[in-house]
Amino acid sequence: MSTIGGTAVAEDVWRTQSIWSQAADRSKAGIDRARTVTLCCAVTAGVLGVAASQLMGVSAHLGRTLSFLALLAAGAAPLAAHRAAPDRVREWTRLRSVSEELKSQAYVYLAKLDHYRDPAGRDAELLRRAEEMQSQAADLLPALRGIRPADRPLPPVTDVTGYLARRLRGQLDGYYRPKAEEMARRARRVERSGIALAALAALLGAVAGAFTVDQAAAWIPVVAAISAAVVSHGASARFVTLEIEYSTTADELERLLRWWQRLETPTDADADRLAQRTEHIVSVQNEGWMAKWTAE
Repeated sequence: MSTIGGTAVAEDVWRTQSIWSQAADRSKAGIDRARTVTLCCAVTAGVLGVAASQLMGVSAHLGRTLSFLALLAAGAAPLAAHRAAPDRVREWTRLRSVSEELKSQAYVYLAKLDHYRDPAGRDAELLRRAEEMQSQAADLLPALRGIRPADRPLPPVTDVTGYLARRLRGQLDGYYRPKAEEMARRARRVERSGIALAALAALLGAVAGAFTVDQAAAWIPVVAAISAAVVSHGASARFVTLEIEYSTTADELERLLRWWQRLETPTDADADRLAQRTEHIVSVQNEGWMAKWTAE
């Protein structure tokens, strides 16, 4: 059992945080799967529906089979979408909120900063805050069922130097910058897919108009619907919004880091301010994107 900068209370809170984090990850994965399946079902239903109508004259059996599969995909889409309904999104964001707040308190505690400077009362303060957070989310306890604490040591943080390296820089270089780049890549993929599908629809329209090809004309609304579904999927995932928010948060953390580095002889008050500002920046970002996710 690790004792770096902490006590049994800190280790217990750290294990508890891992449970909430795993529950949030599991919930988010379910939402992502549901949205992907919904998109695939919508695309499949459109493609097979048109293919069935065009092949019915060639092979009635094949046409009926494709028609059945198209209807099956169309019926499965709303069922899959239900697993990404607003109440599921709210559950996920609340799970993540508790997880992040427990993590925040653990790091400040280990660094012995802010309200954890008093050696006599820091354990009780951490326990009080952790229990208060969990009591406010008691209705989410069923989502934790079956999850075991992760086997991981406490972060190697014992002072402001460790906090700076593991928490501030860890969030800046290990999370927000990479996440901003990831969201930018995903947004570009969605944009390129939309452009490619729009070009395909224009090509089909040109072929149908110039050569009076009814088969090509039949595919135009399908391609348009697929394009709309892809763009809608990107919008629901909020890639562009998240890219901006992650980049903004990274910039704020970087400015805070430069402020700290400019201090010639940092005081305890400066160290406390560093922790307060870091956790505030991270908290505001979390609250911001969670509010947007739940506003559906």
